Amino acid sequence: MKRCPSLLRAAWAALLVSLVAVSGFAQTQSGNIFGKVVQNDGSALPGVTVTLTGVGAPQTTYTDEQGNYRFINLSPGSYTIKAELAGLGTATRSGVTVNIGRNAEVALTLNASVSDTITVTAEAPLLDQRRTGTGATVTQVELEEVPTARDPWVILQQVPGVLMDRINVGGNESGQQSQFVSKGAVGDQATFSVDGVNTTDMIATGSSADYFDFGSFEEVQVTTGGTDPRVQTPGAQMNLVTKRGTNDFTGSARYYLTDGETQGERKIPSEALSYLGRTNEIDEVTEWGFEVGGPIIRDRLWLWGAYADNQVNLFTAQSQASIDAGDPRYADQTLLETMNAKLNAQITRNNSATVFYYDNDKIKSGRNAGPTRPPETTWNQSGFGPTGTLKLEDTHIFSSNFYLTGMYSKVNGGFQLQPHSGANCESLDCVLQNATKAAVFSASEQSWRNTFQSAQGERPQTQYRLDGSSFFNTGAINHELKFGFGYRSAAAEGVSTWPQNQFIYDLSGVGGLPEGFGVTYFYAISPYNYEYQYNDVYVGDTMLWGNLTVQAGLRFDSQKASAGDQTSPVNTAVSAYLPAINFSGSSIPEMEWDSISPRLGITYSLGQDRKTLLRGAYNRYVGQLGSNSTGYTNVIPGYRYAAFYTLDENLDDVITANEVLFDYGLYNFFGFDPSNPASVDQPRRIDDNVKPQTTDEFIVGFERELLTDFVASVNYTHRNFDNFLWYRPEKTRGAGDWYTSADYELAQDLTGTTPDGDAYSVPVYRLKTGIDPASFFVLTNRDGYGQTYDGLELGLVKRMSNRWMMRGNLSLNDWKQQIDDEAIIDPTHTRAAFGCNACDDSAVVQGSGTQSGAKGAVWINSEWAVNAAAVYQIPFIETNLGANFTMRQGYPVLYVHSIGVPGEGNKAVLVDDVDAERLPNPYSLDLRLSKDFRFRGVGLELALDAFNVTNEQTVLQRNATLTSSTVNRIRELQSPRVLRFGARVTF
Repeated sequence: MKRCPSLLRAAWAALLVSLVAVSGFAQTQSGNIFGKVVQNDGSALPGVTVTLTGVGAPQTTYTDEQGNYRFINLSPGSYTIKAELAGLGTATRSGVTVNIGRNAEVALTLNASVSDTITVTAEAPLLDQRRTGTGATVTQVELEEVPTARDPWVILQQVPGVLMDRINVGGNESGQQSQFVSKGAVGDQATFSVDGVNTTDMIATGSSADYFDFGSFEEVQVTTGGTDPRVQTPGAQMNLVTKRGTNDFTGSARYYLTDGETQGERKIPSEALSYLGRTNEIDEVTEWGFEVGGPIIRDRLWLWGAYADNQVNLFTAQSQASIDAGDPRYADQTLLETMNAKLNAQITRNNSATVFYYDNDKIKSGRNAGPTRPPETTWNQSGFGPTGTLKLEDTHIFSSNFYLTGMYSKVNGGFQLQPHSGANCESLDCVLQNATKAAVFSASEQSWRNTFQSAQGERPQTQYRLDGSSFFNTGAINHELKFGFGYRSAAAEGVSTWPQNQFIYDLSGVGGLPEGFGVTYFYAISPYNYEYQYNDVYVGDTMLWGNLTVQAGLRFDSQKASAGDQTSPVNTAVSAYLPAINFSGSSIPEMEWDSISPRLGITYSLGQDRKTLLRGAYNRYVGQLGSNSTGYTNVIPGYRYAAFYTLDENLDDVITANEVLFDYGLYNFFGFDPSNPASVDQPRRIDDNVKPQTTDEFIVGFERELLTDFVASVNYTHRNFDNFLWYRPEKTRGAGDWYTSADYELAQDLTGTTPDGDAYSVPVYRLKTGIDPASFFVLTNRDGYGQTYDGLELGLVKRMSNRWMMRGNLSLNDWKQQIDDEAIIDPTHTRAAFGCNACDDSAVVQGSGTQSGAKGAVWINSEWAVNAAAVYQIPFIETNLGANFTMRQGYPVLYVHSIGVPGEGNKAVLVDDVDAERLPNPYSLDLRLSKDFRFRGVGLELALDAFNVTNEQTVLQRNATLTSSTVNRIRELQSPRVLRFGARVTF
């Protein structure tokens, strides 16, 4: 009965909050300490005063009637806990480490026969009975002493179940975000959070809106699954927590240099000597920066700030022909500048606040340079519009049983990609003035020339949220009730265009076609203007009853997309097909998803020592609504193009109206109704009953504490992915008279041989005579299509103690798709986003364009992957030895026979199973040796890192188009061994 008033107050508070706030995603930026105070006979002690000191201001609480105490929402760091009760003396536990997303269980014993203080220095056990999911937390020691390229995407590859699209050797890939999949969830389901602020880019859905200062991180957490109702999507959740000021005045400064002169021997395979003149290599990578923090008013007000400058200069792979022509080396140069500032305040004994600001700028030239993208077709990238992120946060402790945290954030994002166009353009005006020729893609050489697409836009975001925790007991069951509400909006406004409003698919020489013959895609300038709004409410209860922990949660999400006014001018070369169009955003219907996600997890600790944990969980996730879901529908009027056969008679790489072969009719089109091109009714509509993609996850896990600081784990994950979205073609707009496989007939059997000499014969289908190509499409769920993922993770984690730490894992992955007949329209086995568009029970892959700039050149899939990271502190000489080893199955090569079908466009026809061919297995061993010196409280660390120590130069990409004259040519090799020199001063 004594608890009823507390419960009522908590319930009323939760109800009041729900009336005034709703939420986006929640990402924890803190950890917790839970514990119990007992006498030496094991009986609970209520009313004990427990004091916590360490990071921030001291905190005091009292044990409840079961002897329990708690300190939640703690910044990462080391803490001391003191328990005292008159007549029973004092017990102190020091050296308790708090990590983000983890719960430290610390028991304290007061001895009735001893009135003195008993002090114990020991870490809390690594096993966490309250932990809700899979993933990894990377601590400060690992961030500093494990050799990595010092960007968050490299940390991702250390997490079991996460597969990357590239091998980063010493920073050669750090100028661009990596793409990845996590337990079958593709990159557009990932989220990025910085100090609790969701910075996920909803336009390039699932990517980060920013780049980061690696030296500012206190810890990095990656979640890949689990019961936490604060998480919406099944993708990897990247949680980055920066440092903060404390009562000690501390700081550091660093400089790292990776010089291309220290690279190992460049090895071009003998097969590639005739066409590959240079491999991708590092020119120079530098990083310098500093961070400093300390008290303004001790125990009351703290300030921390940081600045970093990271220059990534690369040489990309280059053809021998380009070298023979005297072209300069293909350079990719990136400058990343980052500033951080954080003010922490203890306003009252029960109230604390944080003001956090960071700003990032990326200036890049030569983006996507490589054999298929010579310098004039590469992008220059820079910021566009306002920049910077601001967070205001306040936490109030109403009692030891009730906490609330409110937050407001503003994220200003946006950038531009301007093609070099022979004039090193950095603005759209420059491109339009200097790109006197159209962009041309040579079908025979599989390479671009002249210029490329241009894009620019702003991407602001605003977020409000309120999260709380309430603790209470019902009999012998201890409850931790978590709930949260908030709101987030993400907008985008900008324009994209092709110079000359066209690009040419040059077919000269292919199958004897005449010079200048090709297919030209005429574009209308494409503005975009839209907004996403996200609301969610979640509640979760963690119930502890002896050795059993039950976690139950429920999450509600409301996601909405809407469009603003947009104007698209005429394309004069094909004005009858691409006239000027004016869209009114108010006339375009909104797209809205409402969904509920249940979560349930059970953990049982075996034996009295509780050193073995058994886990089981069921969790549902829903996909996030972004441009990945709504692009090019009537919610967001997308780009428009009309493609025709053309003959460039004067060979000037610009197609005028008199060079269009209109008599052959439309080759392909997009974004308009050919029978009524001026209509503002978009040919793509939304199914009123469309639902978000869902993921049902089942986890079974086992963890065993081998030593206090050493844990082994096994986790099995099964996932069912359903409600995939697609654009289903219909014959009459709004009628639902769908195209089906019955509308197709066999056109021909494509024959040939693969690079290995194996003969193939694959059927190609086309629409039957009298059936027009699809003009109208409906965004809807792909009934009859689904994916499954089965993964097994074996892990070992040894926390830093006795001078060494280690984290290692092996993941086994099986990712398949299931396709019923109703999910197949064109029966041709063509290469699509997930591999094969119409292959039942085939492996799933995820396409990624990397430094070569060839879309889909790398396909992310691996049946196994290994990673191990370790640090050893050599005694007596204050020297650290770090190591990092990663290895995975080779990337798949999806060989295709390319064929053009009038009205249906180009078909990339697969000639074998998706994973029938793979490149060699890539691996990299990285080592680090660092030496510490101390001078009157000032530390100096000198370090030498060696990346790709064995100098592997594994093939990472090949041209997989069998009908190309450059088929099977190597496009990318693993970068050679390289050294990095570093110095870091700490005080």
